[in-house]
Amino acid sequence: MKIIRKYFWFMPAAVWMYVIFSFSDQVGETSAGLSLKVTEKVVEILMKLRIGPDDYYYMIEVLHPLVRKGAHMAEYAILFLLLFLSFLATTLATRSMAISIIFSFFYACADEFHQTFVDSRAGQFTDVCVDMTGVLAMVTVLLIIYSGWQVHHEKKLEKERQKAEEIRNRRRKTA
Repeated sequence: MKIIRKYFWFMPAAVWMYVIFSFSDQVGETSAGLSLKVTEKVVEILMKLRIGPDDYYYMIEVLHPLVRKGAHMAEYAILFLLLFLSFLATTLATRSMAISIIFSFFYACADEFHQTFVDSRAGQFTDVCVDMTGVLAMVTVLLIIYSGWQVHHEKKLEKERQKAEEIRNRRRKTA
């Protein structure tokens, strides 16, 4: 039962890896079409908010590559987070962070290699770099959260120490 519980935490990461694989398995036109639809939605929202130039097609042309690379970053930021949480259930935080970064890198490399076999797709090391930028962004977010938690925890411990010292001082005075 412990083995099942231990590996259960890896299921979300495995499912997410399948999602990434599925996106990578799409032919170039399908992939571009999907990201173009997302870009069109983003541009529509920006135009309703009156952000940016009024030229719809210019905004699509400018934002489409950003949406595609942003999707790469988001995919791998999520993968890293799921891997980190999975490994965190079985090992130390620093070790699970390092393992998750390395695993994400190798999965990004394998994903790009896989794309070389898909029609009208190409595996590029620059995409691996973009993927790892998403990973490093998530690492930064986690470190900021952890630092904030650590400061809060230290303040809480300091208050508890002060209370304990006050109680000891009262006992000394009464004794």
